[in-house]
Amino acid sequence: MRKRPVFMIGIAAELIGVHPQTLRMYEQKGLLRPRKSIKNTRLYSQEDVELGIYIQKLTQEMGINLAGAKKILDLEKKVERLEIENLGLRKELERQTEEHGKAVEEVRRSYKREIMLLPRGEIVRRSGRGF
Repeated sequence: MRKRPVFMIGIAAELIGVHPQTLRMYEQKGLLRPRKSIKNTRLYSQEDVELGIYIQKLTQEMGINLAGAKKILDLEKKVERLEIENLGLRKELERQTEEHGKAVEEVRRSYKREIMLLPRGEIVRRSGRGF
């Protein structure tokens, strides 16, 4: 729902607190990617508006230029992708650890079936194997 394009450029600019030309510049620099209608009208989603507000915060409050803001946005996306990948890898590791633990336990149980207690000092020799 947040990604559904609903705002035309004038409304989006007003919500963000910038001039429509600023949004066109953000689009040109690759910071915002509004959808386009059949008639080529820019349409912004709630997510686009929130991103525009964040870009404004970076540039106005933190003094970062647009190239720096783009780099920050790109790095944040990369971190988000890596966090998702990391979560998947952790789940896979947990699954494999659990699987490995079950396999080890099965081996231990099989040894218990094969181990025989002998009276102290008694040696068992197997023929043909050099024991």
